[in-house]
Amino acid sequence: MKSILGVVLCGGKSSRMGRDKGTMRLQNGMSFIDHAIERLKPICDEVCLAGRLAPSPNLVMLPDPTPHQGPIFGVLEAIQYAAKQAHASKQFQACLITPVDMPYLTTADLRAILIGWQTHQQLTYAVSGPKQTPQPLVGVYPVHHHAAISLHAKTDSSLRRWIEHQPAAQVALEESHCRNINRPEDLI
Repeated sequence: MKSILGVVLCGGKSSRMGRDKGTMRLQNGMSFIDHAIERLKPICDEVCLAGRLAPSPNLVMLPDPTPHQGPIFGVLEAIQYAAKQAHASKQFQACLITPVDMPYLTTADLRAILIGWQTHQQLTYAVSGPKQTPQPLVGVYPVHHHAAISLHAKTDSSLRRWIEHQPAAQVALEESHCRNINRPEDLI
């Protein structure tokens, strides 16, 4: 049976925040990392963390092969892991990616991205705001894109620039749900 791998990207340095973003807390007391994991669990067959070094119980940890060089490498590591599972008991068709630092994303938002992918059967990512700004860290990346992303990453670590040249489905999400928390004042 083919399935979806949920991936929380959490490999950044958090230098502007001054501490690990994953440990930041929402108003309900839940950490950003726990919230990101929990929003994927209802819609994914497995959830893993890409880039996180600290162990997390019952989750596959995918270390960043090129630390602090951008999320494209976390996406590549996740797709590679998903592809390797074809020889195990699971066969993942794609990875549903979400960043740890977008705490206002919901399971419903991610479900909409997943439905977009199921409908169009191609790379699917979120766009938000009046200009429909691409949100490449909120999307479904089919495993067959590994070679193309890997080739791109050799000369350009921008995932956004890669998706701009790909046939893809876009799903509009609320701009406020796609807000990154990069600095302490962003929490206000």
